[in-house]
Amino acid sequence: MAKHKNDYFLLAQQQVEFCVQASELLEEIMCNYSAGSIAVQREKMHAIENKADEMHHDILTRLSAEFITPIDQEDILHLVQIIDDVTDALDEVVLECYMFHIHELPRGAADFSKIVNRCVKALSSAVKELKSFKKPDTLRRLLVEVNTVEGEADTVFLEAIHRLFGEENDSKKLIAHKAIFECLEDCCDLCEHAADIVEQIIIKNT
Repeated sequence: MAKHKNDYFLLAQQQVEFCVQASELLEEIMCNYSAGSIAVQREKMHAIENKADEMHHDILTRLSAEFITPIDQEDILHLVQIIDDVTDALDEVVLECYMFHIHELPRGAADFSKIVNRCVKALSSAVKELKSFKKPDTLRRLLVEVNTVEGEADTVFLEAIHRLFGEENDSKKLIAHKAIFECLEDCCDLCEHAADIVEQIIIKNT
């Protein structure tokens, strides 16, 4: 049997670690928010995002030269792309805070960032278990955890937007704060999409 040149399960694990780094930094930023330091924090986050991009491009380069992969090349492409999208979305939250000159976060945003961090870490655990896709019981439990946390995020997002439009009369703040919540929600949605791709990999290969 031909050997694979690259361990794509390990590469995916390494890639998703950048998601975890970004989600941990996001929670730290949001829970200790300081408008005066957001420019510096944006650079820290963007540095993680840049390293994640380098990793993503490295995997694509390896794939382009690989004839045999442990699972369909298309599935690997979809997975590494969505993992990269998660890191981009985490970066986007901080970028929005900077662009909109957010002086004070909307109520509930800090707690939402904790949910995002949990969702990203649940995804990370699933990706690390992906190598065992042929015996997927543990992997499927981890995917359920991602979906559960994402469902919690949906509820928090709904209530946050409901509260925001009921309490905020300043149109600039309304636009900015809504954008922050939408970015946080996007992070969790992308984690769920990644979990869906992993589930598809299980179905196709077992």
